[in-house]
Amino acid sequence: MTIIQGKTGPASNEKREHGRIATAINRWSFLIAGLLAAFYLATSIYIASQRLYWFDELFTIHIARLPSWLTIWTALGHAADSLPPFYYMLVRAFGAMFGDSEVVARLPCAIAMTVGLLLTFDCARRLTDGLHGLIALAVLPCSFLPYYGFEARSYALYFMFAALALWVWISTSADRKSSALLFGAALFLGVTMHYYAVMCLVPFALWELLIWERGRRPSPKLIAGVVGVVLPAALLSPLILSFSHKFSSGFWNRPSFNELRAIFPQLFPDGLLLLSLIVIWMVLVSASEASGPVEPMRSEESIGWLFLTIPLVGFVLAEVKTNAYFSRYFICVLPGVAVAFACLLWRHFRNSYRISLGILLLLAAWGVGKQLEVVQHPATIEATGTRDYLSIEGALRAEGKRYMVFSGPLIYLEAQYYSLHPEECVLLLPPDFGRDTNRSQPSPDPYLHQRLLLNLSQYYPLQFWQFYELSASAREVALIEPTPDVLEALRQAGFKLEFRANKPLKVVYLQ
Repeated sequence: MTIIQGKTGPASNEKREHGRIATAINRWSFLIAGLLAAFYLATSIYIASQRLYWFDELFTIHIARLPSWLTIWTALGHAADSLPPFYYMLVRAFGAMFGDSEVVARLPCAIAMTVGLLLTFDCARRLTDGLHGLIALAVLPCSFLPYYGFEARSYALYFMFAALALWVWISTSADRKSSALLFGAALFLGVTMHYYAVMCLVPFALWELLIWERGRRPSPKLIAGVVGVVLPAALLSPLILSFSHKFSSGFWNRPSFNELRAIFPQLFPDGLLLLSLIVIWMVLVSASEASGPVEPMRSEESIGWLFLTIPLVGFVLAEVKTNAYFSRYFICVLPGVAVAFACLLWRHFRNSYRISLGILLLLAAWGVGKQLEVVQHPATIEATGTRDYLSIEGALRAEGKRYMVFSGPLIYLEAQYYSLHPEECVLLLPPDFGRDTNRSQPSPDPYLHQRLLLNLSQYYPLQFWQFYELSASAREVALIEPTPDVLEALRQAGFKLEFRANKPLKVVYLQ
């Protein structure tokens, strides 16, 4: 009898080693994903507890704490803020359950970001394997996403529902009514958190258009998705139109070619560096390791890459109607790109675990490192100097200064919220404010934030002064961070200025 022995050479041993490692990673991928998600949840909660509110967040807080849900709706109908009412109601509910604090107001977003990470992981895992599912998860913290996990605005919820919509499209049956309803519900809920979530439908609609054949009807999921974005947009249209009518013509960040060029680097601030390191790693490993045949791109990966068209469609939409074009409005791009990137690596390197494992370690270490940097210095992401003001407020009052007058609307609202004497914090309106109240010209409004605060003041007590009102209390006034234009206008109005301090903030007294 002749015994035929199998091959036991280096290639066969390496193949078995690859199989063992791949099996181990797949087995432990759920635990690793859970640990990473728990890390980002815990650190986001910690950072949220250490940060002061900033300007946009204070609109969330003041509106969410209005006396009733009906008042919230009324305030938004008068353009007090730009987000859908259901987000404020969610923040209000969390406050009612857990108390009013910075961490509680930001908790829904911390949870939503974590859920979105896990949904993206599971999308990629189902299409590839556990290792590449982890790569998809690790891509997300290398974007600008972590910041919105500790901010009291609705962007992390918007991201989560975009990830849920992608998960439903990929993971559920194409012809079941329940799948279509779930897909439509995900988009519906996304729009109730942020109006730009209507664009989550774009990659799915484009894909069906690309594969369309004569006589073929749109899929049930796509039909449900259209209903899911149109219905809440129609229901909330009075609020959308109210804000658009008052502020869209002068929105601070308008569409332009330069803004379009900046969008993708803003989505992934370190993207070019990370891609360069990934390519170098591929070259180093591929020189001694064959990757095997490459499979063609599947439809799910194609849809993921089509998420990159969302900022392009958003640019057209902003040019035609909204005038609002900024990177955070397109946070829904992230789950699709993460899944597509993981699928791309799996198609090319599924038989070369060293390449994919190295990429995972690079991305995971980068994301964790950036998050830990913020954990160590959470105040570094506060830009307006509110802590500096709070450190000198007592000394200014000890010198007989009763009114703290700000010319900057951002620091004013933040300082007013945290001040021991909020009723004596005043926003000084610019000399030419009010001369152009009905703006229609296509240019940014330099006083947009002041106008927003005037709308908010209908529902929350804020104090505004014109220049002529300074005279009556000039000796009791401390000007905080006055701009050069304001100082020049004061000189022309006959005031004598005494520069009390330049650090940590510029303080000027009137005589």
